[in-house]
Amino acid sequence: MTAVSLHKSECFTCKVRSCSILDACENETLAAVSNYKLSKFIRKGEKLFSEGDPIRGICFIKKGYLKIELNGKQGRPLILRIAGRGAIFGYRLNSKHTCYSFSATAATDVQYCYIPNESFNVILQKSPDLKLQILNQILDDLEITEKKAIYLAHKTVREKIAEALLLIADAYHYEVRKQSFKINLCRQDIADLAGTTKEQVSKILKDFEKDKLIKCSAKKFNYINTQLLKAVIS
Repeated sequence: MTAVSLHKSECFTCKVRSCSILDACENETLAAVSNYKLSKFIRKGEKLFSEGDPIRGICFIKKGYLKIELNGKQGRPLILRIAGRGAIFGYRLNSKHTCYSFSATAATDVQYCYIPNESFNVILQKSPDLKLQILNQILDDLEITEKKAIYLAHKTVREKIAEALLLIADAYHYEVRKQSFKINLCRQDIADLAGTTKEQVSKILKDFEKDKLIKCSAKKFNYINTQLLKAVIS
């Protein structure tokens, strides 16, 4: 990882706070985070961290997208999810978990805020509101992991790809009223997220277009009917 430091900004005025765990925190907590954090940057294709790397601090994603991956078979990674603005990494550090169990690869240029472990622990000791948000985040992560295991084991290819599109829509904060958005993922990335092949992805995307579930061209999605996609996997 080649991280470049940027100027520091305040959490109080940060637009990303509304989609992060800091949104529910008190002003005292926000002031502490603003005081300790460093603003950093990595370029597309670089890793924020790799499987097995020691956890040295907390990362809050401010801008850009990352592929959260596990090493898979035949050299292909399994993409667990796509992380965008508001995502947080490094908060599961304890005496038994001192290293990352997955990798985070930048799908775009990424700006993030970083707090070393020692400083973050100081904040946590005085911030019960942040502790609660961290616990909620861990529970959310557990639910996502459980669902991912179920989809990979029992769902059809059509259901897997529908779920992958919903994960992408969530990561990109898709809203129907805003219409189109461009993703930074190729068909192989979507296949790695769904646990299938890029050929199957191309076929199912065409089927979804015929059924009016989506409208897409290359990496641009003009429309996603999230309700119908949820019906596919229910």
